[in-house]
Amino acid sequence: MKQLKFIVSICALAFLVLSVSNCGSSTTNTAIVFEKNPPFIISEVYAQDWVAGVQGGGSGTNLFVTFSSINEDVEMKQLFFRNKIEDTKTKPNVPLQITGYFKGKNNERVIMDSNPVKEAQNTPPAAFPFQLSDTEAVLSYTISGALYYYKISDIENREAIAYPSSNKPTRD
Repeated sequence: MKQLKFIVSICALAFLVLSVSNCGSSTTNTAIVFEKNPPFIISEVYAQDWVAGVQGGGSGTNLFVTFSSINEDVEMKQLFFRNKIEDTKTKPNVPLQITGYFKGKNNERVIMDSNPVKEAQNTPPAAFPFQLSDTEAVLSYTISGALYYYKISDIENREAIAYPSSNKPTRD
């Protein structure tokens, strides 16, 4: 009887180990397909690095995408660029342009605390779904709720902007 209990325990342990080991390993085989004929025409794309003029102000890269036309039912969603993901932003005075504001590493807010509960508030970075060069980006957009991806190549790098530091009062 002891031997039977031992065998049942081993089988239960093996089942538990196998079921737990499969928890995080589910993968999807859905490959992302890039659209060849998107419902928009891009007239200009460029990236521009920037650095703040004050200590601790940070740095980053802005990616500008200007369109000559966009179908009305298209909603721009995200830009994927240099291993980062940002939601697209538009300005009311430039309706045919979207921008992705990619912050540099110094701008990221990380909670470092001896209390693990506070540190648990840090969110791990999202896995980057594409392999892109520094002159490539991916634009995601929706049409009637369906999600599409378009790969942008040959992105021009414009001269960096170094914002001036705040004006210090001079003494006479």
